[in-house]
Amino acid sequence: MNILLCNDDGIESNGLKILAEKLAAHNNVLVVAPDGNRSATSHSLTLFKPVKIHEYNQLKCCRAYSISGTPADCVKITFHLFKDFIPDIVVAGINKGHNLGSDILYSGTVSAAFEAAFFGKPAFAFSAFSHGESNFELFSDYAVRLIDGLMPLTDGNIVWNINFPDIGVPISEIRFCSLGKYVYNDVYIRNDNGDYELVGSVSEAEDVAEDSDVRLIKKGCITVTPLVYDRTNFKKLREISEKCIEL
Repeated sequence: MNILLCNDDGIESNGLKILAEKLAAHNNVLVVAPDGNRSATSHSLTLFKPVKIHEYNQLKCCRAYSISGTPADCVKITFHLFKDFIPDIVVAGINKGHNLGSDILYSGTVSAAFEAAFFGKPAFAFSAFSHGESNFELFSDYAVRLIDGLMPLTDGNIVWNINFPDIGVPISEIRFCSLGKYVYNDVYIRNDNGDYELVGSVSEAEDVAEDSDVRLIKKGCITVTPLVYDRTNFKKLREISEKCIEL
């Protein structure tokens, strides 16, 4: 297969490099990734300024390029400019830090996968719970197996959001599950320059389901959630379909 690999941690990330080597063993891989960290950029695109593209020669297993844009830019640019490479699937990751529950709304990694879905291509977003270095060798082996196993169940509208447990937590099983919900305890700290920096912590919502990704990841499960980009609230739409608002 032709596999486009990208991320939001930047092209120097070990999570991306190790996964590239594993995928390139039996596939034709092209890496197009940001030239630096673009975490929490969501689905933003670079507008009103040029995007720089540079060949990256540090990966020996495949062709690689760094760009000055966002993860979504990486995918869009590949489909429009790399005419000699038509991806069969798009893989994003492995991200340093989980993308569970409501995290997906902020994640550049998941948004890169959604950009692939816009082009009608199967997409996989892989994330590790730890925000630092992780067992990317092991997780990359699982990622290759999960791609092979999920491809027969995949169409161009699905984004597979897959998370690996924290360092030191033994992997117990692979679980298909729904998204959970986090509460973001945000704090803005003013620095010496008078600017503000967002810090804080993340905690589970009180009503989070036991069988959601947020809970299962703590039990050592690899969580697998199929996502779609249509955010229509169909329950509410059915409820109001017979209503009429006077104008």
